[in-house]
Amino acid sequence: MRSRAILSTGVLLAAPALGLAAAAPAVAAETAVVAQGPTSAPGAPSQATCPSGTHLTGGGYVLPAGTNDTVTHNGPSQDATGWIARTDHSAVKAFAVCETED
Repeated sequence: MRSRAILSTGVLLAAPALGLAAAAPAVAAETAVVAQGPTSAPGAPSQATCPSGTHLTGGGYVLPAGTNDTVTHNGPSQDATGWIARTDHSAVKAFAVCETED
């Protein structure tokens, strides 16, 4: 199945390779959860909402194989609890990348 997907992330952190051992972080580890919205009707939006106890860190969408359409919206919901994707004429499925602290 061929699909087109775009994922955006809120923050990307990288440490330069200095050859030094790093200490364990002082914060709790976060676990990523991917929520998916329903496949939309043609031209309608799809919204993926983060589950309770998580926060949005990014998202994206998938179009059906062979779709050649313009994505008119691909971004967080207005309240930043999920991700919304929409095309001009095709169906679309939104995904939200959410994190929770363990």
